[in-house]
Amino acid sequence: MPSAGMADITYDNFQEIDGPMLPFTTALPGMRNDWNPEDEVIAGAVGCHEQQLSGETASSEEEGEAEDKNCEMTWKKSQRLADGLMRFSIDLLREVQLESNRTNVILSPFSIALALSHLALGAANQTEKHLLQAMHLESVPCLHHMLGTLCRRLAESTLSLASRLYLQKGFEVKEKFLEDSEKFYEAKPMTLSGISEDDLIAINKWVKEATNGQIPTFLQQLPENTVMLLLNAIHFHGFWRSQFDANFTGPDVFHLDNEFVVPVEMMKAQKYSLSWFTLESQDIQVAKFPFKSNMSFVVIVPNQYTWNNSYVLENLPYEQLCKLFPREVPTTVKIPKIKLDYQLELNKVLSQMGLQELFTSPNLQKIADEPLFVSSIQHQSALELKEDGVEASAATSVAISRSVSAFSLDRPFIFVIFEDETGIPLFIGSVQNPNPNAAPQIKEPRDSREATDPIDQFWDSPFQP
Repeated sequence: MPSAGMADITYDNFQEIDGPMLPFTTALPGMRNDWNPEDEVIAGAVGCHEQQLSGETASSEEEGEAEDKNCEMTWKKSQRLADGLMRFSIDLLREVQLESNRTNVILSPFSIALALSHLALGAANQTEKHLLQAMHLESVPCLHHMLGTLCRRLAESTLSLASRLYLQKGFEVKEKFLEDSEKFYEAKPMTLSGISEDDLIAINKWVKEATNGQIPTFLQQLPENTVMLLLNAIHFHGFWRSQFDANFTGPDVFHLDNEFVVPVEMMKAQKYSLSWFTLESQDIQVAKFPFKSNMSFVVIVPNQYTWNNSYVLENLPYEQLCKLFPREVPTTVKIPKIKLDYQLELNKVLSQMGLQELFTSPNLQKIADEPLFVSSIQHQSALELKEDGVEASAATSVAISRSVSAFSLDRPFIFVIFEDETGIPLFIGSVQNPNPNAAPQIKEPRDSREATDPIDQFWDSPFQP
């Protein structure tokens, strides 16, 4: 699953938004895990947070080599980072769903957080504080050091990460910002030619390569008066630990609501090793499809067709997921093949999350002496579910029941792709209609789930054991 984003920063007279701009870009390609901390045990389950951590508000800035040892990645620090990013992911998905009229939403909160954190590197005072608060990372010490360490570890997996910093000719950026950008985000500065067409081609080429070709055209045009572009690209290509047999994939229906369905190609497996449970308090089912790497595709499916995505996410006890998931059992599974893409300017969304000053009068004095502002933040991502895997470019008490051995993604659902050892959310999304180009059809009697549960009685006779 690839993802890309962009923030444009311009000179600002604090009245009119019409100066040079700093675009901010993030994108996503693949990941594998090779993390062996010397002195700590990392929980080996998705989103496993052992305790609720509290801490003092911290600056995002690291102060020299003396801090390197104090900034080493520890289990507690990684859990604090994961907790903040999960809260940011939920806020982001909620606001995007309110802003967008698109049927499906696919985002990389990790990619967007990397871009905003890179911006925080150049922010000061209230602007820096508000950036950290919006991402729920104000209590994470040594934030840039932590993110840099995490990115290097993730880059050793099936997740590819890349950063780049484009500068307008003659634009004077403070040396400390350039040094820290390369130190923490490995973002080497590149100079724009000043010829818009050539610069646009170069930027889109970089994003295309960084997302393994999944996002071929990120920018349609280079924003006017651009002085700096912060680009972050990530691409994830995960292979299911238990792959689906393409011979069993066939036509089926996806239930949009109580009345309508759409045709889909449904992947099926009869004895799929799956860990899943029913959360009775919210009337939802939660399942974890593991990848061969230390990643998992976690899906949240309602038992009812009408539900509130935001409410479900905000009340999901994700800190306890490692304890809630039971042992894997052979399960009859149906999951639709999906290929979706999503693009959105995030200015309004981030403003609703308390970052409106970025687009008017932020304090970015650690980047340059000239007053600057962010003119645009754009994000693009894509998701493909297929037989071999995925390509993409807290309640006080919980009631759980062990479900019958059949699980079907045949109705709207939420998904999160986690890095298992830290619980870091890499992607989050909501799928309301996996085939939006198809005309909805009125349900026939056999389309009723109640009539054929569990899962079409093992998909009728051709798949019976």
